Amino acid sequence: MGRGSSGTRRHILDVTETMLSNCESVRVRISDVAKLANVGVPTIYYYFDSRDQLIAEAQASTYLKLIEPLHEFLVIAEAAITAEELSTFLSALGDNLVMAWSFGRLDGGWKISKLLIDVWSDPTTQRVFCELLDAQLDRWIKVIESAKTLGWICQEIEVIALITSCWTGSIGQAIFSNSTKLIYSPESIRDYFMKTIAAGASQRGVEFT
Repeated sequence: MGRGSSGTRRHILDVTETMLSNCESVRVRISDVAKLANVGVPTIYYYFDSRDQLIAEAQASTYLKLIEPLHEFLVIAEAAITAEELSTFLSALGDNLVMAWSFGRLDGGWKISKLLIDVWSDPTTQRVFCELLDAQLDRWIKVIESAKTLGWICQEIEVIALITSCWTGSIGQAIFSNSTKLIYSPESIRDYFMKTIAAGASQRGVEFT
């Protein structure tokens, strides 16, 4: 993505992120970015092939910062697997779900969707972005599979289907965020999810709270 990783390039991205936090992406102009970043327009086009790429990378950076706390829960879950600490594992998994499903309430439920639409506008950014998310997904798959091996999760559950339905569902909340029929809370999603997977845990006398 772009040419190099200089401080100037990062500065341009930071300025663009700030602009995007205050207005829609369609209103962000290269000339305005250049003015606020105190660089020339040619400098921006040296580091970014197009306006779409600049917007896409800035939005991808914003998204990855937004979900960084979710990665912390993943690290906790991985450590709990290594130490075989069931209660810590369940808490990390539950806290991760609550936070993930809370994102659907940002800006009326559409903030995440708008970010991803902009990311998808540039093929190169989309590819790198998906590679980063796939790496996180692989780690979650390994964590859940390890928990099954330890007998903490119901053996009949298909791990890929489980993760897909919960983590991708959290992004799709914008579709029904204002529905009067589908009323939920992040906590209710967590409780349903945990009851579904934690048959092994309950047999060991550990209940999710």
